[in-house]
Amino acid sequence: MLSAPAMAQDVPPAGAQDNQASSPILTPEELSETDSADQIIVTGTRIRSQQFDQPNPVVSVSGDLIQNTGATNITGFLADFPALTGSSDSNDNSGSNAGIGGVGLNLLDLRNLGTQRTLVLVDGRRHVSSVPGSASIDTNTIPLDLVVRTDIVTGGASSIYGADAVSGVVNFVLRQDFEGITARVQSGISDEGDTGNQFLAVTAGQNFAGGRGNIAVSLEYSQESRFLREQRRRLRPENFATFSDNVNDPDDDPNVPDQIPYYDVRYFDSNPIGAIDTNLDFTPDFIGNGSVFDPGTYAGGIFQSGGSGTPVATYGGELLPRIERFVSNLLFSYEVLPNIKAYVQGKYARVESDSEGQPTFDFTILTPLDNAFLPDNIRAQAIADAGNFGVLVNRDNLDIGRRGQNNKRETYRSVVGVRGDVTSNVEFDVSYVYGRSDARLLQTRTRFNDRFFAAIDAVDEGQVLNGTPNGNIVCRSNIAPASLSNQPFYNFQSAPFDFDAQQLSFTPGPNSGCVPFNLFSDQQAPGAIDFLLTDAVDTSRIQQHVVNAFVSGTIGDNIRLWGDAIGFAVGGEYRFEKSESFPDPVNTTGLTFGNALFPETGSFDVWEAFGELNVPIISNRPFAEELSINGAVRISDYSTIGTATTYSIGGIYAPIRDVRFRGTYARAVRAPNIGELFGPQNQTFSFIEDPCAPQNINDGTSTRVANCQAIFQQLGLNAQQIADFTGDVSSSLPGLAGGNPDLSEETATTWTAGVVLRPSFIPRLNVSVDFYDVRIEDAISTPALDRVAELCVDAPDLNNQFCDAIDRNPGTNPSAPGVVSGFRLLPQNVAEFTTRGIDFTVAYSLPTSSLGTFGVGIRGNYLDRLTFIAVPGGNTINSKGTVNAPEWQVNANVNWSIDKYLVTYRMNYFSKTSRFTNEQIAADPDIVAPEFLYFDERFTHDVQLAIAPNDRFSFYMGVNNVFNQEPDIGSTFYPVAATGRYIYAGARMSIDRLF
Repeated sequence: MLSAPAMAQDVPPAGAQDNQASSPILTPEELSETDSADQIIVTGTRIRSQQFDQPNPVVSVSGDLIQNTGATNITGFLADFPALTGSSDSNDNSGSNAGIGGVGLNLLDLRNLGTQRTLVLVDGRRHVSSVPGSASIDTNTIPLDLVVRTDIVTGGASSIYGADAVSGVVNFVLRQDFEGITARVQSGISDEGDTGNQFLAVTAGQNFAGGRGNIAVSLEYSQESRFLREQRRRLRPENFATFSDNVNDPDDDPNVPDQIPYYDVRYFDSNPIGAIDTNLDFTPDFIGNGSVFDPGTYAGGIFQSGGSGTPVATYGGELLPRIERFVSNLLFSYEVLPNIKAYVQGKYARVESDSEGQPTFDFTILTPLDNAFLPDNIRAQAIADAGNFGVLVNRDNLDIGRRGQNNKRETYRSVVGVRGDVTSNVEFDVSYVYGRSDARLLQTRTRFNDRFFAAIDAVDEGQVLNGTPNGNIVCRSNIAPASLSNQPFYNFQSAPFDFDAQQLSFTPGPNSGCVPFNLFSDQQAPGAIDFLLTDAVDTSRIQQHVVNAFVSGTIGDNIRLWGDAIGFAVGGEYRFEKSESFPDPVNTTGLTFGNALFPETGSFDVWEAFGELNVPIISNRPFAEELSINGAVRISDYSTIGTATTYSIGGIYAPIRDVRFRGTYARAVRAPNIGELFGPQNQTFSFIEDPCAPQNINDGTSTRVANCQAIFQQLGLNAQQIADFTGDVSSSLPGLAGGNPDLSEETATTWTAGVVLRPSFIPRLNVSVDFYDVRIEDAISTPALDRVAELCVDAPDLNNQFCDAIDRNPGTNPSAPGVVSGFRLLPQNVAEFTTRGIDFTVAYSLPTSSLGTFGVGIRGNYLDRLTFIAVPGGNTINSKGTVNAPEWQVNANVNWSIDKYLVTYRMNYFSKTSRFTNEQIAADPDIVAPEFLYFDERFTHDVQLAIAPNDRFSFYMGVNNVFNQEPDIGSTFYPVAATGRYIYAGARMSIDRLF
């Protein structure tokens, strides 16, 4: 970890150091000794300088450090650093956690302000997105072994790099002018013998034409294994705790916790072979094999502990996906004229990932009593309870198989450019970047709803045709094509599930192919499941064209104040972005269990002009070792929102060489992305925690109770229905979510102020402390369903846009009056984000004559504020101290190299975080017992030993999470992943010359 305020973007030829056991922690002085150029360019500015210091703080993480931790997933590695703790990694995008197309994605998120506000660059240039409709880049496409270092700049970088940088920039700096060959191979596995991964990288390069040209090729392959909950004893249903309502606290006694942990938690109303309601009270009486449904111990909400319900713990699918990635890069440069170099870069990356999530599920299926598979005792009880009406069945269809995703993403990127010197003080760079990202999303085990309901309507052929059973069980629609039944109560929807009103996926009749499906067993006849399922393939293509040209340097010795030469950069950029996604035709019909999706196409272009100026006012004077100011401005003309202007200003004051004060002020903008503007109104699903439910009604504003009562009255609920209202919805709700073409830009204001200490009496010690404050106004936000429902009833009255977005069942609904039944989500420029805190960095290296070299690097953060306001005048949501937003974070590295050995120790710490939101805790102090109010702090330790027997080879082995910290109670991968202790080993080879 490099602690300097800013580091070199142009780097020396690499490869010779990779096989040495040297410290990966470099001070600015050490970096300047290894840099082959007289002048460097830092991330966060385009002005070349001999100085490393810039007003904006930059955290630089060396590529050696990545290798010295055994990391093969760069997001997982960077998420340990305070600024990127909220990033989205493989744990977040696996099983049921992953959205459509999201399996395996790894996305960076600066300051918990959103991945869409973090600009990811490669060598200071834009990279094509990996997610349709967005600017987010999957870091799986970054070649890990080509990374020399990663620079992290917080806030206000829009004036330098353009939109999407309102929270900052992450810039991956890759090797240049490589000669020789390096190779690295690594394999790792958990100490439980699972979650293995393999990594292989080879880079080869050669100079030619007397050193005027260079060509290099890099190939990288890695594979990460899937991970199931069943692979950890503590995550199995009988050992895993779920927090739910305390049934022993009906009167909300302030001395009794409202929620307690339950074990072996199950859904109280479903079962894999059918939970059957015979008396129509919407609670199960039997399971499919004829046994009485065991309600276990009621665990509040929609849960029971023990009994016959479907276990919650194993319902959501895998915790980690399988990811296989291949990344190839071609690097070419040639000096076409003295001091004029042409360069070409090409990349192809293929990332394949797959994971399985939830099965399909069905609730309140009305099943006739002549169903041939219905057990006789259940039929008899149903007749006694409700006559010939039928039974209601709730079922989790594990026998059909879990729904899954198999994603294949291919990224193509080329860079063509010319750079060189105009004069000895001025240089130019002109480049063209083309990027394309193609994705193929295979959704497995997609179920046709019409076929499912035809197949479960299984009858005795003879009984239906002539009243005499013949034992031949068939689909009713095979012998009575017009009989495909509607479902009046299906999934608690306000409208019946009516197949007659839509096109079918098959033609009922004797040749339909329908095979009877047994709702009351998990053993199905051959062909029964095949008839129900299909695979759907969605495709997308994202394209990017960027032309960038700038001139930078110094004005010259004749125009200066009392300091060094004045630096400048001026240039322009044209960018075109296009995103297209095409769902499988089967997904647009609405006939499948999954979301109904529609094509999304959008594009925009932007013309930009930018300029920077760095003015050293005073240099090398008493009490003014350095006094300088710099500024930048960018004017952008978007085809979507019109003209936007961003700017920044900063300064440095160093009264003596040992102390430097620095500060910046920046005004940044983010234009809405393609998805936010042009996204169609696609079907989506979401669970909801109803704010009008008894356990939540007192957790909001003073108007919540009255507003909920007003809603119930408008819906026509009677007094008894209101008194019985629970708000419980045991399945995810259908809704719509899409774009808004009327969006405008977000605006961010960023302040930083800090001090850098490099005491001359302690050589190689660097200490920096920086305050930051980021405020984003008119932020584009699509609140989650829970939040929309809360905003509706927490407003002064019901006359607001959020109530219009929520649908509820009327009082005439027999099964769930007043319950939320649908919703519409739309992005708007209504939100405000604020974050504020202090970053601190310490780096120190100590060479000794006999004990080797010691290096220490510490990076920490104190979070003072992280808030969100959904609408102007709305409540302030304070997220400080909640999940992924700890108050304190520290990342420390200690290295010791001696002779042929290098020992690396790494520690990651963040303080405890609350299990609930701060608002929930404030409104309900007894929400849980004090010992469960917070998740444990994260405190992990990693070690690695590397041995280099000669200049060409080195071997290493390491252990991550040495003391095997586990996820906290009730969590699967927080504050640490469930994989536990991880062991790996590898080898490196480096040869200086190919020929």
